[in-house]
Amino acid sequence: MKIISYWSKSVALCALISSTAVSFVVPATAVGSNTTDDTMSSSQPASFESQGDLQLAQSLMGECRAAKERIFVYSQRSSSSQTLGTVNPDGEVTLADSGSGGWIAVSAPLTGYVQANSLKPCKNMNSPKPNPPASNTPKPNPPASTSSGGDCRQVKFPEGLVIRQNPNSGTVVGRLMMGNTVRLANPRRSEKDSQGRTWVQIATPKAGWISSGFPEGNLGMEMSCK
Repeated sequence: MKIISYWSKSVALCALISSTAVSFVVPATAVGSNTTDDTMSSSQPASFESQGDLQLAQSLMGECRAAKERIFVYSQRSSSSQTLGTVNPDGEVTLADSGSGGWIAVSAPLTGYVQANSLKPCKNMNSPKPNPPASNTPKPNPPASTSSGGDCRQVKFPEGLVIRQNPNSGTVVGRLMMGNTVRLANPRRSEKDSQGRTWVQIATPKAGWISSGFPEGNLGMEMSCK
């Protein structure tokens, strides 16, 4: 009888230990699994949402918007905050963030906040720049080059020379002294009279004709005008 009683107590003790172990192990496993799932599901969307807001803010920052009407710029995201200034209709502002609660930050012409629904796209946004009109104006021809070398001659005749209106014994229009310099006409012109005298047309000091001699001798060699 004692053996049967001892055996019964042993069986009861083993059953108690087994049930106790099961009651602790099973809840521990369930709690650990639920905690891990909840942590992953709540943290991942929050991370994606913050990244999306950051990208949106970066995409709007620096963009141009225009006022639909005369609007106020406030110091905070509230119409009861301090008014910093106004923007006239079609006046342009520069966005400083992506907006929140119906308000959006601006950095120009003032730093503050305006109501987002009072803005519209700027007129010049995404509009292609017009191509400059093709110029049909012909390019001017470069001026004809005139050589300064050999355009002048010096009077060598001791008694000087007279400047005549025509290459003959016509009207006297001026006089030259020995050593005076004359500038030859351009284009060059010279003629010989019936006596074999050579006449040369000059431009300065007075336009006309002078005799260079039979055929030369009254004038020096051609030289550069100073």
